[in-house]
Amino acid sequence: MLGKVFKHEMKSTSRLFLPLMIGFIAITLLCKFAFESSYSAFLGNSRLMETITVIFFVLYFIYIIALFVMTSVFIVMHFYKTMVSDQGYLTNTLPVKMGTLINAKLLSAVLWEILAGLLFILSIFIFFTGHLHLTDLQQIFHDIGTLYQEVSKYLNMPVFLIEVTITCIAGLISGPLMLYAAIALGHLFKKHRVLWAIISYFAIYVVMQIISSIYFSICGYSSPVISNSEYAVQTVKNYMLFTTIFSVACTAGFYAITDYVFTKKLNLE
Repeated sequence: MLGKVFKHEMKSTSRLFLPLMIGFIAITLLCKFAFESSYSAFLGNSRLMETITVIFFVLYFIYIIALFVMTSVFIVMHFYKTMVSDQGYLTNTLPVKMGTLINAKLLSAVLWEILAGLLFILSIFIFFTGHLHLTDLQQIFHDIGTLYQEVSKYLNMPVFLIEVTITCIAGLISGPLMLYAAIALGHLFKKHRVLWAIISYFAIYVVMQIISSIYFSICGYSSPVISNSEYAVQTVKNYMLFTTIFSVACTAGFYAITDYVFTKKLNLE
């Protein structure tokens, strides 16, 4: 059942996300073409191509911001439209458990987030194509290996990488879930639900920042003895452990809030 609902979610959300991502690919290719044309014409002092290149680069950086901002906006729009607006009546008449609906929407949102990130990375590689040689890549990998060996002297790298991986995965999942939880909390009010959802989102964010600040204050994260190498290493370990646990806890909390409200407190009137 989850697979069918997820397939429907991807088909429905693709109408929003595909034009956005195709547009990003197009502006990337145009920017690359303008850059290469300007680079080739540089000996001829082509001011026109240089100007066009600058314009395309400005558009490219604006589109990068738009890509990630609009990804979040589309996630919110789709969830709100299909869960608490007029279309929510139809959604909630489906013979599907609420957990299945939330999971399908969450998987769809996370996938679009990942695709947006991969497109951004791909665009960077496109710009480096033709200007980054094999020796440059070998040097980069060599520097990464050297850095890994140096850091391994102070940190348990397998554990550290596991913590980083868990934190990244939790971050991907908690992003949409935080939006879902805010919408769910806003839904508890009878009037001005959109406004209360926005307030709930910022309230959640403030609470998270307060908890983080309290932790750093207690652990002395900003202590002036940070120059001490052993203290610095221990600080990094404590920071990563806290970040991992906090990210997972927030993700679980956001999911619990969303599931509880839409299962027990749903009121579409």
